[in-house]
Amino acid sequence: MTAEDRQGRVGYAGSQGELAARTAVLAGRLLLENGGETTRTEDTMRRICQAAGAQVTDSYATPGMLMVSFTWEGQMIHNMKRTTPGGTDLEKIQAVNGVSRQICQGSITLQEGYRRLQRIAASASVPPARTMIGSGLAGCGFGLVFCQNLPEALAAGVLALAASSAVSCLSRFSESFRVFAVSGLITLAASLCLPSGLRPAPVILSAQMILVPGMMFTTALRDFAAGDTLSGLSRLACALLTAVVTALGNIAALSLTGGIG
Repeated sequence: MTAEDRQGRVGYAGSQGELAARTAVLAGRLLLENGGETTRTEDTMRRICQAAGAQVTDSYATPGMLMVSFTWEGQMIHNMKRTTPGGTDLEKIQAVNGVSRQICQGSITLQEGYRRLQRIAASASVPPARTMIGSGLAGCGFGLVFCQNLPEALAAGVLALAASSAVSCLSRFSESFRVFAVSGLITLAASLCLPSGLRPAPVILSAQMILVPGMMFTTALRDFAAGDTLSGLSRLACALLTAVVTALGNIAALSLTGGIG
C-alpha cells in the first residue's frame, strides 16, 4: 500500500493547502485515465483548489501529466502527477464530478472528498461480463446496419462478444498487441467458421467496430475545439494508431486465409 493510499484511508495529516493540491490532482487523474477531456479536467482541478481557499490557481493537464499550482497563505504550492490513460469508464467520471460538486458547494469537507476519491480510484472497473454483453449487443447493432439481415447481424454479435472476451484474457499484454490479435482473430473466425450463405466481409466489419476508438477520437476533436492542441494531437495519434493496428490485424489474418469472398 502506498503512502497516498494510507492517507486516503486514515485521513490526511498534511497542511490544508497540500491536501487541496492532492485532492485536485487525484480528481484530475481519475478523469483523464477514464476518458475525460482535458478542459473539464483542468476546470475541475481549479475549482477544487479555489473551493478550498487557494488563490492564483493554475492547472495544466495532458494525457500523460497533471500539474496544479496555487498560492496558499502567501506560499506557493505545486503538485504534479504522471498519468497513464486507460479506457473509458463513464461511471467513474460521473462519481468524480459528483464529489467535485459537493466540495465546491461545501456539502462535504476537503478531507472527506479526498477519501471518497480514493475509494473511487480503488473501486473495480466495469465487470467483464457486462462489457462482453455490451460488446455483443453493439456488434449485433452494427450488423443490422452493415449486413442488413438478421443472421449476419447475429453472427457479428457473437464474434464481437467473443472478441471482448479475448481482450479481457489478453489484459497483461499492451493495448496495441491486444487490438492486433483480436482484430486478426475476428477475421480468421469469420473467414473460416461462418456457415455457408453468410457474407464474411460485413460480419467482420460489424464485429471489429468494437475496436474502433470512437470515444478517444471524439475527445481529441473536443480538445482541438477547446484550444488544447497538445492534448488533441496526443489523443488523435493514439486513436489513429489503434485504427492502423486494427487494419494490420485484419490484413495479417486475410494473408493467412487467402482473402475472403
